[in-house]
Amino acid sequence: MVEPGMTFITPGVAAAGIKATGSVASALIGRYRPTGVPRLGSNEDRAEAYRRLLDASARSFGYAYQFAHLRREAGRAANKVLLGQLPQAWELGSELIGALQGVRLCGSVHVIATAEILVAATSDLNLGEKNADRFQRQAEAVVAARDAFLDICREDLAYTARWWQVRRRIKERRFLREQAAH
Repeated sequence: MVEPGMTFITPGVAAAGIKATGSVASALIGRYRPTGVPRLGSNEDRAEAYRRLLDASARSFGYAYQFAHLRREAGRAANKVLLGQLPQAWELGSELIGALQGVRLCGSVHVIATAEILVAATSDLNLGEKNADRFQRQAEAVVAARDAFLDICREDLAYTARWWQVRRRIKERRFLREQAAH
């Protein structure tokens, strides 16, 4: 029984209200982006994959550099110690390949190509190289590949100033001029 002064909500009005509330709620939920939770292909996700490759490359390069230097300096006396560390070298190589796969998963084509060059240069370091100059050239190739990868990552993640960011570019140029003057 309906009492006077009571308002009734018809099923059509109720459906419209639910629909409106649902679209507002879904819009709010769709915009919700928790901080610290990377999404595949997001800037955070790509930065983490790039950082992982840089870390793996640095560890592998450092190990190879120390290994080769010790082998050249200590010669045969170091062979027993170095042979015991070969499993660690294999583990570092596996980590490097895994990091490359992470970049392949979420990176853009030009970043992936540069990452593959970095991994190839790092893998080409000859741990048994007896000629110090030849090993130094190999090491310089790794450093150049790492710098190229880092630059392309900065560009991909928009860490470098874009053409329309005039004030930022001016500040960067001023900083670089001051650095060159010192």
